[in-house]
Amino acid sequence: MARQVSIKMENEAEFDPIRWLDKSLIHLCSRFGEYQKDAPSSFTLSPRFSIFPQFMFNLRRSQFVQVFNNSPDETAYFRMILNRENVANSVVMIQPSLISYSFHSGPEPVLLDVASIAADRILLLDSYFIIVIFHGSTIAQWRKAGYHEQPEHQVTRCKK
Repeated sequence: MARQVSIKMENEAEFDPIRWLDKSLIHLCSRFGEYQKDAPSSFTLSPRFSIFPQFMFNLRRSQFVQVFNNSPDETAYFRMILNRENVANSVVMIQPSLISYSFHSGPEPVLLDVASIAADRILLLDSYFIIVIFHGSTIAQWRKAGYHEQPEHQVTRCKK
């Protein structure tokens, strides 16, 4: 969908990408969703499509569709990279992955939501173009105190 909308934006002068994406999402949901007429809360999508509306939401807000505040060169660059990369990398470009690291559990993906922020977590946001690392307040204090440089707090690597 992202590649198709970017090609249409380049080739069709009067093309409205937001409207086209919305129509495509509605068409897909009406075809593959299950619902009872006049009962909006009964709508469900197959587990295979359940996250697709979220990706469409992020695509609508991405630099591939919203070109305001980008130079034509930046827009062309982002679209070129989108068309060159595989699907997995393209998905990360559209909806960044957020991985949580904590002492209580191993690395796990979390939602792109303010609820994912905690004092004892490190969050790694990968948007393909930029990586952002967030340290919770407890972790930031530990770093400031230099615990990560002390030998008794070093992590030993496991052999595979």
